[in-house]
Amino acid sequence: MNKIIRKYLFVLLIFSSIQSTYSQSAALQDSIAKGNQQYTSAKYADAVKTYEAVAAKGFESFELYYNLGNALYKSNNITYAILNYERALKLSPNHEDAKFNLEMTKRQVVDNIDLLPEPGFLRWWHELISSRPADSWGTHSLISFFLFLLLFALFLFATTIRNKQVTFWLAIVALTYSLLTFSFGSSQRSKLVHHNSGVITERSVRMKGSPSESGTELFILHEGLSVQITDKLGDWIEIRLADGNKGWVKESALIRI
Repeated sequence: MNKIIRKYLFVLLIFSSIQSTYSQSAALQDSIAKGNQQYTSAKYADAVKTYEAVAAKGFESFELYYNLGNALYKSNNITYAILNYERALKLSPNHEDAKFNLEMTKRQVVDNIDLLPEPGFLRWWHELISSRPADSWGTHSLISFFLFLLLFALFLFATTIRNKQVTFWLAIVALTYSLLTFSFGSSQRSKLVHHNSGVITERSVRMKGSPSESGTELFILHEGLSVQITDKLGDWIEIRLADGNKGWVKESALIRI
């Protein structure tokens, strides 16, 4: 009898947990819908507060960051609009409207840094990896791996040399594609997890040649500039600019994307 009661309570606990999670998710979606309504009514400051309250609860989605970026842009908060457009594109890197809005918003940033040119193949390779989110690459990898297993099984049971050759090479192609897409997904997932990029949020920042106030001053950077984070030492962060130049700034000078 006691075992039955414990099992019943365990199932009840799981059900309650699922119900609580669903209710919380529904409430957050309702808040986003409220923010959308405020935005369409041109109440941009109210929409910003609503979206930020959702984000403060740890909720993340492309829609949230994209709409928050739009509301911030309409509120003339260019720096944080860029930050949220960047966050939206990390979740949906191929979204044309988000890419366009980010590009237009970046034109209002003081610093105009030319992108470091890279060979055509490398540029194409990086664009290919960034063309899909991590989950999409993961789905491709999983499907192609199951296809590899099916083809390998057909290879084992094939009765003619020609069928063995065909299934063998098709299996190799499927396995290669599975491994490639798995590496692409891992690369995209790493961007989401490690937050190795950021946006300068202080009005002006002195970039140093070393992680010290006495370090040689290299450049003066301004708010809204997107940078890559390459190292950290104490409360100093090494950053790389789009043109390849590196230097150190205080961690408090930026917010990670």
